[in-house]
Amino acid sequence: MEIDLLNRLRKETFRLVSIPSHRDCGEINDYIQSRLPFVPFKRQYIGKGELYNIYSISPDKPVMINTHVDTVPPITMKNPFKPVEKNGRIYGRGANDTKGLIAALIVALQDFKKNFPDRDIPVSLAFTVDEEQNSALGSEKLVEKMEGIKDVLVLEPTYGKVCVAQSGSFEFRFWLKTASGHGSEFERFKNPAKEGFRLIQEMEKKLGRQVNLIRVNSGWEYYAVPEKAEFLCEFKLFEGESLTQMEKAVKQVLNGSGLEVEYRLEDGEPFLRFRDGGMREKLKEAFLKGTGKNPEEGVMPSWTDGSNFHKAGFGCTVFGFGNLADCHTDRESIGLDELVNMYNVLYSFLSILSQP
Repeated sequence: MEIDLLNRLRKETFRLVSIPSHRDCGEINDYIQSRLPFVPFKRQYIGKGELYNIYSISPDKPVMINTHVDTVPPITMKNPFKPVEKNGRIYGRGANDTKGLIAALIVALQDFKKNFPDRDIPVSLAFTVDEEQNSALGSEKLVEKMEGIKDVLVLEPTYGKVCVAQSGSFEFRFWLKTASGHGSEFERFKNPAKEGFRLIQEMEKKLGRQVNLIRVNSGWEYYAVPEKAEFLCEFKLFEGESLTQMEKAVKQVLNGSGLEVEYRLEDGEPFLRFRDGGMREKLKEAFLKGTGKNPEEGVMPSWTDGSNFHKAGFGCTVFGFGNLADCHTDRESIGLDELVNMYNVLYSFLSILSQP
């Protein structure tokens, strides 16, 4: 039984990873629908090209399981859509974020329907698009269809922690302009790239945390000190901190530099502590039943679709097995043991919710 389950989870994950979904998500949505023919899915176009969500939502199923089907592009991953298994892990783009989790959900739903053919699936379901973009229109539009929903279980790699909150983030861009000069006289000029790095270090001291340098553009191949530099940065917000408070601190550092500076806030999201509509204890019960261990609560360190659900007034919990740190990199993978644990928790969750 265990070997059969493992083979099915492996096969399902391989199929999902082999379908590119960093641009067009139609093929992955069609595949999911073909694997779950007993679920009456509908389409919801989100107003961004041909992208659409698929969902099956009913007021008599107030708990909804959601995850996104889109992935980041291959970036540096070689053969990203030809999954390989090595040392008990499946590698490929989206293997953990979130196609391995989708595979576990598909197999759990199939087995529940097979074992209880007379019972309806006890949850609403939604597979959303555009999560890996700054717009995140998939979940933003989905809330328009969520009448009767009380709680959302968002599947994301959380190291198996039941995440009851989500870190905030502050993303900003700034430009520095200085006088240029011949490369042989570089000591006489302020290099805008070096000045930008210095200012980021000052920000870290003032903010009391690290600043992530997402991107920097500066210089040219000609023998001259560059006159411009552009920086895209981000840092986390903790509970009780406001966007206004953080922006003031960033601006103080930039305005005190004595340089020609331009600043722009790109995106900001405060720390969120999710509501609980009563689902969370059932999820913890399912975790104990599925793994034999008590779950650990945590804070999701990354933005998720849970933000849009929380803002719309729904309860929310973010959960899933897997290593978030390796996602979006060429190391992205999910362990076979993580797939089995994910299946066991989800199947137990469906069984608990189906009880009178």
